[in-house]
Amino acid sequence: MAVLGQVATEAFPQLTITQSMTWVPPQDGNICVHLVGAGGGGLGTYVTGRGGGGGAYGKVPILAVTTAGSFTLVVSAGGAGGTNTSASNGIVSGGSGGVSSIAGTGLTGTKTAGGGVGASASANGAGGTISGSGESWAGYTGGLGNSGGGAVGIYGTGAAGTIMKTDASAGGMGMSGFGYICGGSHVQSGNNGEAAQNFVTIFTDRVFPSTAGDLCGGGSVVGNQANTIIMGGNGGIGGGGGFSKNAAAYSKAVGGRGGDGIILIQYLP
Repeated sequence: MAVLGQVATEAFPQLTITQSMTWVPPQDGNICVHLVGAGGGGLGTYVTGRGGGGGAYGKVPILAVTTAGSFTLVVSAGGAGGTNTSASNGIVSGGSGGVSSIAGTGLTGTKTAGGGVGASASANGAGGTISGSGESWAGYTGGLGNSGGGAVGIYGTGAAGTIMKTDASAGGMGMSGFGYICGGSHVQSGNNGEAAQNFVTIFTDRVFPSTAGDLCGGGSVVGNQANTIIMGGNGGIGGGGGFSKNAAAYSKAVGGRGGDGIILIQYLP
């Protein structure tokens, strides 16, 4: 994950939650909470590739908290990439991403940002969805997997895997003191979303393409050489994994892993 930016002063903490926990507010005030579900894994095949779905995004724009309160935070893990070995034609679907959630003092029930669905031999992975109500809770469905992983949408439904980029401002995972967050600036080298990349390595020497930018989907990787393994691009935070395709004999294709979820908590000025 990129270094977290912070515009607000020390009087307004900006908290990045990357693992599940019980959270007690460190000070009284008003907070904004952002939830991102994990991305689904892409699929590796020798016939056609399919991307994993992007995780959902949800936001509680303002909530009054005190140090007497307590919250249960669940941060989800991304789905594993699916695989195929041409010698046996054994296809394993990509794993689905987990759900990120928050419940606690002052909230109406549990609010969740669902994970993206893993890609299968018959379908691209669908984007995750949100659930819950109250406290002006709102958000968007993750992007559908396609030629790459689906992206996380902060201002609308996440972009499908033909684009793979989030609609959030660029610059890497970060947030301001005013209830906004930003994401990855692009899908990184080898996974640029413009076309399938030729990326072939010796079967016994696994090489993983670079991870996509935060909130972006992983790119696709295509090869055609016997006795090789190729791997799709991993999704960034919340992004779906990209696909890989290797049509050669005695080869193996592995889909990219979905990005893990995250919870961001901002104290507001």
